[in-house]
Amino acid sequence: MQIATYISDLLYRHECVVVPGFGAFISRRVPAQHFASSHTIYPPKKGLSFNAQIQQNDGLLANYIASVANLTYDESIQEIRNYVRFLDQEMDRNGSITIHKVGRFSRNEEKALQFTPMYLVNYLPEAFGLTSHETFAIDRVPVAPVTVAEEEMVVEEVAVVELETAKTNSGSWIRYAAAGVILLGLGLGFKGYQTQVKTDTLAVEQLSTDKVNSTIESASFLINEPLPTISIDVAPLTKNFHVVAGAFRDPANADKRVAQLKRKGFDAKRIGVNSYGLHNVAFSSFVDRDDATNELNKLRALGFDKAWLFTGSLPK
Repeated sequence: MQIATYISDLLYRHECVVVPGFGAFISRRVPAQHFASSHTIYPPKKGLSFNAQIQQNDGLLANYIASVANLTYDESIQEIRNYVRFLDQEMDRNGSITIHKVGRFSRNEEKALQFTPMYLVNYLPEAFGLTSHETFAIDRVPVAPVTVAEEEMVVEEVAVVELETAKTNSGSWIRYAAAGVILLGLGLGFKGYQTQVKTDTLAVEQLSTDKVNSTIESASFLINEPLPTISIDVAPLTKNFHVVAGAFRDPANADKRVAQLKRKGFDAKRIGVNSYGLHNVAFSSFVDRDDATNELNKLRALGFDKAWLFTGSLPK
């Protein structure tokens, strides 16, 4: 039986897939990345990791196998046990085993499981069809800035060319005197122009201020009838991200779990029945995925290792 295919199918839809007696595959969203060394941009994806401490059956994989392979729940549990036994035997015999589209397992010197995910498989549905893209660096030619000294040299050269039109010594004296008068006149004229611009600007600003003040003073606002009341219906925020504490076939057990969590201070509730007939109980629900992920990490740090993230809504 292709248990690996069933695990891969569930990873597209769930954040955590537990293989009873073996461990749990946990996925988290990874944003788009750019590697400067290779000039390559990679699309967002789901990063995959493995936790060998989470082995208790949550019913997700067993119920999915039962529905797809047309087996009973007990038969699907037995198929999972056979698959786990096969994985252990292959690692003992060959030193490693590869689960198709999921990753490669091996054991270290302390016989602990080592997991290497398949990096080419992207379990993020929103990134379907997106591939890596290679970029190219742009060669830029630096342009030397023009210094103040160079600008002054250009001005001096132009002045010399325009003034040197006479041939005699007396003409040369007149030439320099004329240049001095022109430069002096330009300097005084420019200062006078600046003063005039400032004066005109202040006059315009004062005129505008007086005009606005007179308009405000002469205006009268009279409302004979009150404005109509406008009512806007705001759609309630939907909490589609749930930190799940467990799934129970008996609704009475689900209610007991809700009561236990409430006594511990959690905003626990039943969030509906999944397609396998299990009643899901959530620690809490959130509108934003990041808030739900942060809460999940806090709960696992507190010892709730079996908590997992469910996205979407379930029928009540």
